[in-house]
Amino acid sequence: MKASRALLLALVLAAAVVAGAGFFADLGKLGAGLAAYPPGRIAAACVLVLSNYALRTVRFRYYLGRLSIHVAPAEAGLVFVAGFLFTVTPGKMGEVVKGWLVKQRHGHSATAVASSVVAERFTDVAGLLLVAAAGVWQFGAYRELFLAVCALCLSFLAVVLHPRLVPALLGRVRHPRLQRAVAKVSQAHGVLRTLCAPGPLTVGVALAAAAWFLEAVAFRVLLDGLGAGAGLGQAVVIYTMATLFGAVSMLPGGVGSTEAVMVALLLLPALGLGLDRAGATLATLLIRFCTLWFGVALGGLAWAWLARRRPTNTRK
Repeated sequence: MKASRALLLALVLAAAVVAGAGFFADLGKLGAGLAAYPPGRIAAACVLVLSNYALRTVRFRYYLGRLSIHVAPAEAGLVFVAGFLFTVTPGKMGEVVKGWLVKQRHGHSATAVASSVVAERFTDVAGLLLVAAAGVWQFGAYRELFLAVCALCLSFLAVVLHPRLVPALLGRVRHPRLQRAVAKVSQAHGVLRTLCAPGPLTVGVALAAAAWFLEAVAFRVLLDGLGAGAGLGQAVVIYTMATLFGAVSMLPGGVGSTEAVMVALLLLPALGLGLDRAGATLATLLIRFCTLWFGVALGGLAWAWLARRRPTNTRK
């Protein structure tokens, strides 16, 4: 998919989200609430989101280094952010784009880089689970989802780290036309085994947990601008569980599913936010602007910058 088409799709989906929000809550109230909202809080939330991106870029470059793929820090950041342009496209194109960019600019295997991005997504989910754990048990919100995602993560690790399972399955594929695909799957499995070893896995999960906690803090900053009750713990639970639900829904960027769960949790009396429909919907639109649509816009800028920038390599 071309960058222009990705941007157009993002605009269409963003408009659809706003239309759905207007249908659920009064559009006039949403407009009035947004007009009265302090812009400084939106700016502060975006700074926290940028800090999230910085930590995840550190992890991206760390993973590339573990695979002996050397990319300069600034360029690694641009490649990482450029993938956000394709966040809301079908087929997880953002993951594929990073591998394509590194291959085009440095000649490294796109399969290896794309596989490292799979490891990133895994540690993102594990980091979200880690951040959400205490709050989920305290407030009892979406415990079943939490446990189900934990089970999926453990199953993924078991398959990846088993020394013989994947090679044995691949060894059964004898058809000549499938050998190229088998070779790519075998390469991807080797990359995942490297990055899911105890050391890299610990680094990846720690960076992910810190990064997603910063976005949960950004959510609390935005909630305070609406006079919402409760504290940071409730904001962490709502943000992390809505994000997890969006991830497992497999919808591009979690658009629709993330918003629906977030609004439902914000309106849950047991969590004590004290928001009405308009307030909960506005809070959801604001955090999704800061964490999704802001990222898509930055991805477009990073993509344009990379198109005009020569590759910069480093062996440090």
